[in-house]
Amino acid sequence: MDRSVIARLPRTIALTTGVLLTIGAAACIAWWRTGDAAWLRWFFSGPGAVFFLACAVLQVWLSFQCWRRFSPGDLLRPAWLLIFATALMQLAGAVVNQVLLPAATSGALLRRAAEIGQLFSPLQMIPLACGLSYVLKACRRNGILGRLKTVDLVLLSLVVGYTGWFFATVVFASEHGGRIVTAQTIISWASDPLLCILLFQAILIRRSIANMGFGLISRCWLSFTAAIFLTSIGDIGLWAWHRGYLPYPLVVASWFIWFLPGALYALGPAYQLVAMLLATRADAEYAFPAHIEPVAP
Repeated sequence: MDRSVIARLPRTIALTTGVLLTIGAAACIAWWRTGDAAWLRWFFSGPGAVFFLACAVLQVWLSFQCWRRFSPGDLLRPAWLLIFATALMQLAGAVVNQVLLPAATSGALLRRAAEIGQLFSPLQMIPLACGLSYVLKACRRNGILGRLKTVDLVLLSLVVGYTGWFFATVVFASEHGGRIVTAQTIISWASDPLLCILLFQAILIRRSIANMGFGLISRCWLSFTAAIFLTSIGDIGLWAWHRGYLPYPLVVASWFIWFLPGALYALGPAYQLVAMLLATRADAEYAFPAHIEPVAP
C-alpha cells in the first residue's frame, strides 16, 4: 500500500465511522417514524456488518505491518505479534457473527454459531493482555512508566464495579440469572474480569506514553484504551437489555456503541504504522547518501 494512503488511514477510519453512524441515525429515524424495524435490520445486516468486517480485516493487516517493522529483540515486537493474534481472532469472530450467524438456516445451526461467536470475545482478550504486558515492560525499562490519575480510577471503578455486580447477581447467584451453565457460558463470564485487566493496562500505557506528548504513538494507545472502555460500556448495555432495565429505544442506541471499538481497534495500529513510516522517512532523509563517499579529515 502506498505511504500516502497509509498516512491518510486514521482520518479515513474516523470519517468512515462518522458516515456509518449518520446512516444508522437515519435508519433509526425511519424506524421511529414508520414503526418498521426493517430499517434497523437493513442497517445492522448491511452497512453495519460490512463495517465490522472491514475494520477487522484492516486491523489484521495493520497489526501485521507494525509487527514486521520492529527488529528482533525489541520488546514491542512480541507485543505487536500478540496484538496481531488478537486481530486474527477478532476477524474470525466477525466472520462468525456477521456472516455465518445470519446465514444459519436452522435453529441448531443458529445456536451453535451464536455459542461459537460468544467464545471469541474472552479468548481474544488473552493475547491482547499478554501483548500489553510487554508494552508495560518496555515502558518500565525505559523509565517512562506513568501513574494513574483520578479520572482513570473513576473509569476503572465503573468497570470493576459492574463486574462485581455481574458476578454477584449472575455468576454466583443460585439460578445464574436464568442462564443454562455450559462450558461456553463459563468462558464468556471471563470477559468482564479480562476487560478490567485490559483497561488497567491500557490506561497505564496511555499515561506512560502521554509523558512524551500527544503524538501518533500516544494516539495509538489512547485508541486502544477507548476501545476497551467502550467494549465494557457495550457489555453493560447488553446486560441492562437482558435484565429489562433499558427501554427499547435506548437498547437500540446501545447497539451503536459496538461500532466505535471496532473502529478504534483499527485506528490504534494505524497511528502506530504511520508513526513508524514517518520515523523511517526521517532517518532516510538524514542518512548519508550511499553514492557519496565521506571526505577524510
